[in-house]
Amino acid sequence: MSQAISQTVKKLVPFLSVIVLMCSATVALAQSTTPDDYPKVEVFVGYSALAESDTSGITFGPTASTDSNYATTTGFQTSIIRNFSKHIGIKGDFSAHFGNDSGRTPFTACTPTCTTVTQDFQFKTRVYNFLAGPEFKARNSTRFTPFVHALAGVAHTSASFTSTGSGGNFLLKKSDSTFAMALGGGLDIRAGKRVSFRGTMDYNPVFIRDSGNDRRDLVRISLGVLFR
Repeated sequence: MSQAISQTVKKLVPFLSVIVLMCSATVALAQSTTPDDYPKVEVFVGYSALAESDTSGITFGPTASTDSNYATTTGFQTSIIRNFSKHIGIKGDFSAHFGNDSGRTPFTACTPTCTTVTQDFQFKTRVYNFLAGPEFKARNSTRFTPFVHALAGVAHTSASFTSTGSGGNFLLKKSDSTFAMALGGGLDIRAGKRVSFRGTMDYNPVFIRDSGNDRRDLVRISLGVLFR
């Protein structure tokens, strides 16, 4: 696991701890019941974070780049699942992640003369996933339902870098709409007849040609509530 992914997972520890405590309390207080026949429709809403294994930065063209990437701990995910049997459904999935960073750093821009300066900057990224595909659930007589899914669709990404200082005023922007996937799964923990807690983790490749690569290797982690 790369340093970027490790840092993101560490930031999620408090959220994971809260979910685990809530689920443990629910299981301890509630009596075991036989689950209903499968729900025809399920809706998920939750908090989401994005990690990235790529440390090569983001390029804005042949002569300008930054060493930042699309990783962020600010985002959300929502999805709707239409179940056709106890174990198989079709999922429509949307997620949005918002990266906002600022500070002071050296950078080089060539327009066409190359200049290196150290000054304040603001760096913003956006990643929107519009995905769909099958979801497979291992429903059973317990409160715990593991699942996996294979989703595909389109991701819209954007990045902007602005800096103002003695070295000059700089504005760099880029955006792409490209093929993307989400391959992963998670666990539902039933808290009641109509509600479950859900945690998911996906490998979320976005096929942007950037920094000499054909894709960005993202990891999407989400925690939230599933309604039936």
